[in-house]
Amino acid sequence: MSPLRLQPRNASDRKVGTKKPVKATRSRATERGLRYSKLTVPEKATRERALNLLSDLRRGEGSYAQLLRKHQLNTRQAHKHLGRNLLGGTRGHRVRASKSDRFVRELLFPTYLGDVPTRIHGSRAATTLSEYFHDRDKLLHGKLGGGDFEAKWRGVHVDGREVFADVAGIFRMANADVLKVEDLYASTGGAR
Repeated sequence: MSPLRLQPRNASDRKVGTKKPVKATRSRATERGLRYSKLTVPEKATRERALNLLSDLRRGEGSYAQLLRKHQLNTRQAHKHLGRNLLGGTRGHRVRASKSDRFVRELLFPTYLGDVPTRIHGSRAATTLSEYFHDRDKLLHGKLGGGDFEAKWRGVHVDGREVFADVAGIFRMANADVLKVEDLYASTGGAR
């Protein structure tokens, strides 16, 4: 039995002088977006306004031009902070928002110590957290029962962390004035 030997390729089998064309690429920083930790305080404020614009655009609060005026942004700033989450806008098509994003947001997160400022990744996690706070507000005002609240939120994780769903603990914190409901939707970032 003779061992198998590979036959060498003929020169005519190879394409001579053909190379793959090199694409012009953007830098990695612009592909992934701006790093949140590297932004200055004014840039974070502009970014926050851009995220609010994106949220309003998803809900249909107005046209893109109206929302730019409302949030005091120009097109360049919006595209700088939102990038590929703004769709369309060319050849007569209107500007739309993507269905979800993975931007970092500084929000309050419910723990057994109270609401702690933390970074949340993504619009879906932020929406879930917002729904939790609406339900907790209903619980504290007697519009939602404790059993219903615990059944819905016990064991629920948002961005890898479990939300605090102990009704007795929530009422204790509310009586001790640890839960600042009026400050809930205020920016947890720096001054504007």
